[in-house]
Amino acid sequence: MVTFNDILTSLSERKPKKLADDGSKRGAVIMPIFEKDNHLFILFTKRTEGLRTHKGQISFPGGKIDEEDDSLLQCALREAEEEIGILPSKFKIIGELDQTKTNSSNILLSTFVAKLDYPFTIIKNIEEVDEIIEVPLSELCDSSKWTKKIVLIEDDEEVETWFFYYNERIIWGATAQLVKQLLNYLQC
Repeated sequence: MVTFNDILTSLSERKPKKLADDGSKRGAVIMPIFEKDNHLFILFTKRTEGLRTHKGQISFPGGKIDEEDDSLLQCALREAEEEIGILPSKFKIIGELDQTKTNSSNILLSTFVAKLDYPFTIIKNIEEVDEIIEVPLSELCDSSKWTKKIVLIEDDEEVETWFFYYNERIIWGATAQLVKQLLNYLQC
């Protein structure tokens, strides 16, 4: 069973890779991990259908960097507070994943893995967040629930991406890629 210490060890021993600056917008997300009933969970949000990009998709709290953000980490923490009402002080940053690029929204995305103390109170921004989803890390480590598929994105470009199936929900795209990256570091 994976522990917080395992996550800390695997992330602290590595420096996150950054992608070349190609003029894309910058953004950041928080990957909240918490312990409940002696099991680790990752917290996801399901975006509302009213948003401009990634409508109805499962994601992590986060978004594009704003002028008032001093850093990508500050961006991710601000967005988490705006979307799910959790104060920045409630997150303990464990590490950072390699930067990735979203396909359809063309954002260079930085991901900060954070420990979130349980219990916590969620205050959903109903304009942005339709649902909060808690997925056990043990389920995410189950390789039988993962598959790779080719999807068409804008301009009919084909992209191969990961899909994870859990309780009639599908996590795919950049979010699934980020989870797979963490799982690879954890070797689960």
